[in-house]
Amino acid sequence: MPALVMLTGVTRVERKLATLHVIDAVNRLGGWIDDIRLYSNLMSTIRLTLPAGAFGPLVAALATEGIAIDPLPDPGIAPGPAGATSADPRAEQSATLQLTFLHDEPDLRREVPAVPG
Repeated sequence: MPALVMLTGVTRVERKLATLHVIDAVNRLGGWIDDIRLYSNLMSTIRLTLPAGAFGPLVAALATEGIAIDPLPDPGIAPGPAGATSADPRAEQSATLQLTFLHDEPDLRREVPAVPG
């Protein structure tokens, strides 16, 4: 099984819209979203699964939406353990995408209701 592909990116696109762009791109490329974690309004981590050969097109699709992803060593096929690559570009490959949101907004604060004691 290939190692987990870890992608990082930055964007000035509003966080909800950027997340929708990622979801749409992953779905168009034949993959799916496993989980999304939001860390205030500063960062999110998205776990996804894609065909191994779809990471290059994912990076390109997100770039057109204003989301800059660090390039893969070989954008055609996701890297595996010890630098090996998947022989089958259609094989499922798990990945994480960490998105950092660049903006001037204050930190997101949420009211936590008091629990009767």
